[in-house]
Amino acid sequence: MTLQTNVFDEWETQVRTVRSGRWQPERDLAFWREKAAGYDAGQPPLPNTVAWLRERLGGAHSLLDVGAGTGRLTLPLAHVVQQVTALDHSPDMLAVLRGKGPPAHVRLCCQALGDALHGSDLSSHDAVLSAWSLAYLPDLRGALTGLLRLARRDLFLLEDDGLGSPHVTLRRRLEGQPRPHRASSLRRALQALGEEPHVHRIQENRELTFPHTAALLAQARLPLPDAEALEVLRPHLTAVPEGWLYHWTFDVHVLHVRKASL
Repeated sequence: MTLQTNVFDEWETQVRTVRSGRWQPERDLAFWREKAAGYDAGQPPLPNTVAWLRERLGGAHSLLDVGAGTGRLTLPLAHVVQQVTALDHSPDMLAVLRGKGPPAHVRLCCQALGDALHGSDLSSHDAVLSAWSLAYLPDLRGALTGLLRLARRDLFLLEDDGLGSPHVTLRRRLEGQPRPHRASSLRRALQALGEEPHVHRIQENRELTFPHTAALLAQARLPLPDAEALEVLRPHLTAVPEGWLYHWTFDVHVLHVRKASL
């Protein structure tokens, strides 16, 4: 019982102290309203993660993608299931997905995630995917309980443990910001609910090109003199004719709960 109380309380405290206040639905909606049009351009492809998920979706008839956004995972996974529900609370993100002309068997559903996971309007699916969609939901217990209820066979949670791009990781450390350990917290929370998820780490690659050093440093926003900032990033930099190629690897943490065989 202590484990259950601690992990859910810790999660809620972490969510409610985020400076952006995005745990408030109106603020998160405003954030996505501003970011939706250019979102895809700023996101890395996840070919290894998609391939891993496709393998494990074999035999599943239906997929619910919770926090589907612009369809970053929805669309490449739609080819291996016969029925897909793309759920998101941002009409602006779903508008981008709709503009991509998804297949007829992909249904778009605009609803607040908390309401969808707590209510009874949404039907269960063979597989449920939630990729980076729980970060600003204070009620983690309710969210996970809802996801488990909606998943007939498989629940896939995708998160990270705060180790992403080198510049963001370093900036957090220099500014004294705590590193989020969301993947570890989700594992503890599932265990508190009586589930033992299989945890997988899938490595992906990210590359960004900058025309000159000033553009690179503007992206990094490190609280260091320019020469020092460039030096700490140098292991991830390659000089190319176009300027700088900034590259790194990162891990996608997948927590997989296998509930039953269909």
